[in-house]
Amino acid sequence: MMTRIQHRFTDATRGEGGVTLAEMSVTTLILGMLLASVTGMVVSAMRIDQGVQERLNQSNSVTVAMQRLSRNLRTAVLQSQLTSACVTSACTDSAFLLAGPTSVQFYADVDNPGNTIGPSRVTYTVASGTLTETVQKPDSAVPDATGYHYCTAGSNGCVIRTTVLATGVQSSTAVFAYYTSADPVNAMTMSTGSVLSAAQLKTVDSVDVNLQVIQAGGQPVGGATMVERVALPNSDSVVRTTGS
Repeated sequence: MMTRIQHRFTDATRGEGGVTLAEMSVTTLILGMLLASVTGMVVSAMRIDQGVQERLNQSNSVTVAMQRLSRNLRTAVLQSQLTSACVTSACTDSAFLLAGPTSVQFYADVDNPGNTIGPSRVTYTVASGTLTETVQKPDSAVPDATGYHYCTAGSNGCVIRTTVLATGVQSSTAVFAYYTSADPVNAMTMSTGSVLSAAQLKTVDSVDVNLQVIQAGGQPVGGATMVERVALPNSDSVVRTTGS
């Protein structure tokens, strides 16, 4: 009797649905693999998106900086081209005051409608990876025989506008290279101190601007580079002063 009851209990147990430990382990393993695969794809997609954003930021930074820099370089002007009152050599020699591989300073006919302001003194410098623009307007729109005058930086009331155009700018290669009209192929050799001499400044006819930006980010993306040749109105050109 006991044997018959035991057989019936065993048969009933076998007929009930259930999951064994082995089946649960296999199911958990498969779900884990699927979850890991999905997580990997999501992380990879996030990294790609971050890399694309970093490349876009670098490209935008280079483009904006180059547009600003090249626009102002094209307005380089001799003081004597804006006024007949200026007769000294400082007014007629050159539009450039300083020219080196990582910095350039020149008189610019920028933001000067109808010559109501006078030429601004503009400087671009790359230092510690930062490209900075400095713009200083003359003290007066009316020059004397020695030309336009500019206040001394740091003195009270001396207004100088400084703007950071880009960060992460590489300077291992020259940012600025200078050419003459006689030799537009070979860059001018700089004198002692890595700047152009006073005689060389008079002959600058065009400038190569080489901007490479590599900004630190979460992804190992390459830098953005833009190179542009800027033709300059110097002693051999006439600058139009009817617009800004």
